[in-house]
Amino acid sequence: MNTQMTPESIKHFFEQASKAYADGWKTQAEYVEGLVRRNTKCLTELADARLMSYKEMSEAKTFNQAFESNLAFEEKVREELVGLQEANTRSWEDLVKNLKTIYTPAQVAPKAKAAAPKKAKAKAAAPKKAKARARVSKAKKAA
Repeated sequence: MNTQMTPESIKHFFEQASKAYADGWKTQAEYVEGLVRRNTKCLTELADARLMSYKEMSEAKTFNQAFESNLAFEEKVREELVGLQEANTRSWEDLVKNLKTIYTPAQVAPKAKAAAPKKAKAKAAAPKKAKARARVSKAKKAA
């Protein structure tokens, strides 16, 4: 890894930082716009449903009809708010994931020597498995 500070490396650093900042800002703005859009749509639908339930309650002939109309509205409120919360949670998780992607520096590829010990460990485990199989087969023969 080159740790020399040159004008080109400094320029490159600032270009990357500037791009990350712009991408992060755009991602956050999209999140907020989506949040406002979802919340506004949900609350508008709930306001319309409330007005409709008031109308149904006023036209009801009995208390039970009015009560059932209000219960239907309350159920709609629960469903809509649960759906809104789930959508907002998914959107938040996507925002966090996108921001991590934007602001996480690129990983340096591991050197070839680092991969060799992993293979050596796998080979070392193979004789242990063979010994275990041999013990199992001996136990089966003895039984």
